[in-house]
Amino acid sequence: MSRRRLLTLIAALVLAAPVLAYAFGAAVAPADFQRFSVTTPAGPDEPDPALFHELSQRLVWTVHRVSSKDASLSALAREYNTAPMSLQVTNNDELVLLSPGRRLVVHNGKGRLYEVKKDSETLNQIVAHYHRDKVGAQRFKESIVYANKLPGIALLSDYEFQRGARLLLPNITETWDSFHFPISGFRISSYFGNRFHPLLHRARMHDGLDLAKPWGSPVYPARSGVVVQTGWTEGYGLLIVIKHKDGYTTRYGHLSKILVHVGQTVQRGNTLIGKVGSTGLSTGPHLHFEVRDPKGKPINPMAKIGRR
Repeated sequence: MSRRRLLTLIAALVLAAPVLAYAFGAAVAPADFQRFSVTTPAGPDEPDPALFHELSQRLVWTVHRVSSKDASLSALAREYNTAPMSLQVTNNDELVLLSPGRRLVVHNGKGRLYEVKKDSETLNQIVAHYHRDKVGAQRFKESIVYANKLPGIALLSDYEFQRGARLLLPNITETWDSFHFPISGFRISSYFGNRFHPLLHRARMHDGLDLAKPWGSPVYPARSGVVVQTGWTEGYGLLIVIKHKDGYTTRYGHLSKILVHVGQTVQRGNTLIGKVGSTGLSTGPHLHFEVRDPKGKPINPMAKIGRR
């Protein structure tokens, strides 16, 4: 083995130490490893992804910093020898956006990489978050013990972990009810935040995103929900407001046409709700898109794309 490969391997093992500890039957918090050091030079900040394939019999994880070279979620999953769903559930994000600079937890397992939240959290408590029925809970518990090479006693007693320890929860999947962009192939012409309004000629808070798209382009719900308002609203022009099951709402303004009615249930990406226009205070065809929390406070839509 070359010196470079040896150093990279050491870096991967050090980063993965809290997880690899399970392979030897110990639940060790990350802080315990701060007492140790090595005499060899430090390895790279991120281990070579090839090691996640070479160490396929052991669970290895690290933090990946997204770069412009990361073309897609599926490509990133292949790089680390895992599945897109595993990265999604681990990061609690559908990962619609892979923005450069963003940090993601990546691993080579198939399922959710779970971080223990508090000292003395038990295996039974973790299992109970996912299975209530006795048979399903027992099978899931067995799969966790096997996947993490926990000692056999974990099946007979309520096995405890230390805060910060990590373990793989096998085959966890998620049906995503997250926010998406309501149109495709757009250009963001104005972002969320304070800006100089082109028509009012003064600084003003911009409560959403302006998505530039030709007149008449189709608009779909950013998330499934129920239509609670339609029609002309000052400034917005033709507006649609959709309420989602957790109390969040989305707004779609400056439309040229509204194709839904109040009380109608709409499905994300499937129900055609309207068409892009330039009604209201608008300088050209685009969609004004807002996300508001249950109290009605506008939040940056970019922070919710791919998330609930």
